[in-house]
Amino acid sequence: MPNITPSRSAGAIALRSIRSFVAEHFAGLSEASLLLGGPAAQRRFLRLVSRLRHASRLGPHLRREIRWLHGVLTLELVGDPDATDPGHFCDIHPDDLAVTGICRLADAMTEVLCALPDASAPAATPLAAEGARVAA
Repeated sequence: MPNITPSRSAGAIALRSIRSFVAEHFAGLSEASLLLGGPAAQRRFLRLVSRLRHASRLGPHLRREIRWLHGVLTLELVGDPDATDPGHFCDIHPDDLAVTGICRLADAMTEVLCALPDASAPAATPLAAEGARVAA
């Protein structure tokens, strides 16, 4: 039996979970990144997908890109001067059905990130907040 350290195992679980989420919701995530961040954000999302496909581990760059995608979906990047094409979300009417879909994607991604093993979760994700709630 191979000697697999817990952190490697947790990292493999996290990578599989994130890959599965992105594969299952690819079309919606691509559309959401375009609607919320414009063409540059959609290209960044597609680069993330490519990197996820070829990744052997969940390294710092992938973690940062996953946090970025979550930030796009949750509008955490609104007002961020470093954000890619900020303000595209302003073109979406609140009653648009796309808003409901984006909110569902954001909630689903938050659930995936919160379910990741502690050792593998990208820093500054909702997992930290979940841990704080459990400790309280």
